[in-house]
Amino acid sequence: MPDQSINEVGTVDGLADVEVSVNNSPAPSSVPTITQIGRPYFTSGELKYLHGKTIKVSQRPHYERITHQVFQFCFQIIKQMKFPLRVLSTTMNYYQRWYLFNEFDINRQNQDEMEDELTFGSFEIDPFIIATACLFLACKNEDCIKKLKDIQTVANKIREIDDSKFTNERTTASLVAAASNGNGNNSSNSGSGNGITSSGNNGVANLNQYYTIQELQRKVILALEFKLLQIIKFDFNNGGSTNVKLTIDQLLIQFCKKLNINYKFSLFCWLIHYDIISTPLILTVSPHCIALAIIIVTLNLKPNDLKVTHFKDVEDNDSDINKTLDTIDSVGGFSCPEILVNEAIIYILDFYIHKYSHSILNNYLPPIDVKTGKDQTFKFMELKSKFNDLKILSEKSSSTADLLQQDNYLNPWDYTIAGKGSTRFMTANKRRKFATELQKEST
Repeated sequence: MPDQSINEVGTVDGLADVEVSVNNSPAPSSVPTITQIGRPYFTSGELKYLHGKTIKVSQRPHYERITHQVFQFCFQIIKQMKFPLRVLSTTMNYYQRWYLFNEFDINRQNQDEMEDELTFGSFEIDPFIIATACLFLACKNEDCIKKLKDIQTVANKIREIDDSKFTNERTTASLVAAASNGNGNNSSNSGSGNGITSSGNNGVANLNQYYTIQELQRKVILALEFKLLQIIKFDFNNGGSTNVKLTIDQLLIQFCKKLNINYKFSLFCWLIHYDIISTPLILTVSPHCIALAIIIVTLNLKPNDLKVTHFKDVEDNDSDINKTLDTIDSVGGFSCPEILVNEAIIYILDFYIHKYSHSILNNYLPPIDVKTGKDQTFKFMELKSKFNDLKILSEKSSSTADLLQQDNYLNPWDYTIAGKGSTRFMTANKRRKFATELQKEST
């Protein structure tokens, strides 16, 4: 067996991307071998750095608006197809990861809409088709497998799209037939009618056949799915355990039962969770820390004025609530690092301070708080003022652009790398195994 040496070509999440060479000779630059370690969570500094490369400052309001629309769009699909809510959470996780490494360009999207472009390129940058690809992959990951055609049918119905309409993209069979007959540049089709024309008198059928919208969507979605798999590094645990993968809503139920929290407060926790799964918080903090942070926020807010018509619950007095808060041990009782719980608490409060009017809580709480006589937003502002001294992540590793630029994981990913050489993806909990392999290879 030939000797192998390993040349370091970069660092990924504290470990090295490696390029393998045989017989101690340099590996050809045209055949790279990359190893990438999955990174389920990012710091807020890393998210800001990545968004700075993919989303222009002038387009960030558009990105937030479309993300909210995509969230409602995916929720309608999940509701109609009777998927569990964890599919929505995983979908939004994938959707937000996509735009960490791929450009969001609202101007190009608007231009394609004005020109009625129905091509592979215009579909590939459509946020709703990207979201459908994320939903398709999330269904597989969460064991709620459905045919892609069924998901497309529901999605197009929600968007009021006639998916039987022909596009401007010619089928592969049509291009091959046109090339073999020398007529590839002699005819065109506007994407209307039956999508099929004949050329000359040679009797060749389907020479200029065009994809329908549904067929082209399928082609695009499958291509996007392969790219998504590379973005998530084939890590299907979403930062959870390899043995038991629990989502925020599942953890909330368990934590509320453990703390004997009443139905009204438990419902309030669930509503906060529904709002939060559409935010980047799920990319920065683990589910169990978010779940505990939601419970702490709820117990401090004491939402006794929550509108609940289908269930009558006995309200807890303030002393009982304070006693429950005192018994919460984030590390010992819930295995949650306190600093991450604090990070989630601050994010949740900031979210409602700035976006309460667009949240689902706005539909369940009265506009004016009964006790204070003020707008509901002031409750979150007052609570945040009490938490000003909370210790949160220092993020020294991502405090400067120079440090972030040295992290090869944050560089634009080459989706064609597997065609040029080979790529190995590993989950983060396999670090020690990989480090051992490096030591063996170097000796």
